[in-house]
Amino acid sequence: MITSVRLARGVRLRRETFGAIAYVSERDHFYALDHAHVDALRKGGTPEMAAAGICESDLPQRAFYGRSQFGSFPEGLPAVSLPLVVNCFATADCPLRCTYCHADDLMTGYRDRDDPSWPDEVIRVARATPAMVGVVTGGEPLSRPDNAERLIRALTRDKAVVLDTSGMGDLGRLTPVLRECGVHVRISLDSSDRDVNDRLRPINRRYLPLGASSHRSAWEALHLARAESLSCSAQTVVTAQNGSYAQLLALRDDLVAAGVRTWTLHVVVAAGKAAHRPRGLLTGDDAVQTLVRVVDDTAAAALPIDIRVTSTHRAPNSTLLISARGELAVQRGDGTGKDVLPVSRFAARSGVMRHFRRRIDQAGHASRYLNGTLDLSVRV
Repeated sequence: MITSVRLARGVRLRRETFGAIAYVSERDHFYALDHAHVDALRKGGTPEMAAAGICESDLPQRAFYGRSQFGSFPEGLPAVSLPLVVNCFATADCPLRCTYCHADDLMTGYRDRDDPSWPDEVIRVARATPAMVGVVTGGEPLSRPDNAERLIRALTRDKAVVLDTSGMGDLGRLTPVLRECGVHVRISLDSSDRDVNDRLRPINRRYLPLGASSHRSAWEALHLARAESLSCSAQTVVTAQNGSYAQLLALRDDLVAAGVRTWTLHVVVAAGKAAHRPRGLLTGDDAVQTLVRVVDDTAAAALPIDIRVTSTHRAPNSTLLISARGELAVQRGDGTGKDVLPVSRFAARSGVMRHFRRRIDQAGHASRYLNGTLDLSVRV
């Protein structure tokens, strides 16, 4: 890590061959900086980097509408030497039955088998993974808040931490540790229309009573996070059922009105449940063009919301997962399932890095977190 610069609170900076990667926890946003911008940051930064929340400044922040690069990158998105993010399962349990669940195939055999030793294995493998950000996910981490808190406290020692939740559960119980550890709360919400959202993210009657709503729980969690002054954002899985231009603009406007300042959009991936290609779920080839229109409209209106678009649908094997049992897992590039990769106790970090270099699409990993889907760096 680079520490001898005026970084804003909660910002992490890591040296790379091209310059550096900055992660702004408040905005849940990565930025690539070339050498000139790293040098400028050492001298106090620039107004543009201050506006992105990277360096200390009295200047107001502003939205960047997909932009994730500062400086000159003539060969396109830079490759990174180490992982940017590792996703850590607090549990395999979930009160929802999302129709597109990316990790369903990694959780099916783990439900009803929770072992008290599993979180220790998750923590061990996460510590061996030199990522800048650790995402506490599942399943639904609020289903096991004790596990979630253990992971948060452990990961905070060397990573920025994100809590990835549907809001189904008692988020208030975790509020003290979220505030203490500076955790960013990312809440899943797929549509401004309750019926559409709840159809994509239906409840599991095994856990929840009839009438429970993933739409209502997500909004309650967003309002609670805002009321508690926690950094928070919304994420949306874009499918054929919620991905029209009008639908996305309606959700965006609701988020802006609620004071949400970061919105992450994932084009649905033919993996997990969606690997079975259920009718009316997967998007067409025009999905990315629709997202570009949404970003362009948001920029034209100068709305105060960052938009981050991932590209996992183009490179399924671009994310690092740690199962609820503490195994490293990577989606196969052809979408046919996940490779589960045990990490030995001897030379664990080198084992993780070997899997990262051999199994992860390096360009896809960088693209996923640096808005490579949109390639807006020359337009914004």
